[in-house]
Amino acid sequence: MELKYRLLDHPFYQSWSEGTVTKEQLAKYHKSYTEFIELMPKYWHKINKAFNQNTVEAADIVQDEMSHIPLWADWSHKLPATKEFPRMSELIDTMNKMTPSELLGAIQAFETQQPEVAETKKAGLLKFYGFEDNETKYFDEHMKEEEHINYGNSLKDRFANEEEYKHGFEKGSELLYNGLNLFVNC
Repeated sequence: MELKYRLLDHPFYQSWSEGTVTKEQLAKYHKSYTEFIELMPKYWHKINKAFNQNTVEAADIVQDEMSHIPLWADWSHKLPATKEFPRMSELIDTMNKMTPSELLGAIQAFETQQPEVAETKKAGLLKFYGFEDNETKYFDEHMKEEEHINYGNSLKDRFANEEEYKHGFEKGSELLYNGLNLFVNC
């Protein structure tokens, strides 16, 4: 499916890749996105359960997402401490209410963009924000999302309700894109 809302087209990510996002904005972004990152294994588990996927591959996807949580936490060490940050409640609340097919679509809208987004974010961190290559493992992991993307496409083709999946993909890409608005002027 074609993305109507491409994350790398958002002004926040464009500013990140140009080095004009402040470290304070990055800190708020990091804190806000933590909840979403922590929900990814739960979302995949919900989808696997709904589609009766008790396979090694299904378990590996959930475990892989679990392993990303500490990697996400790790890269915040060079950011200033922040106690106040916006919550991505519209994205999370909407995804929590989606049917399994819609949720799969929303996740695929995220996963399919991850390789390019991760590469762009990592490059910005290295070039403008004083990060070293070994401090960006989260982004390295997300440049290699083929397994997740292929698994999601397989579930879509075999089990998902086509209309619900399409709605979830479109809504997910819009919510993810609009969620970045929280960090433009924070």
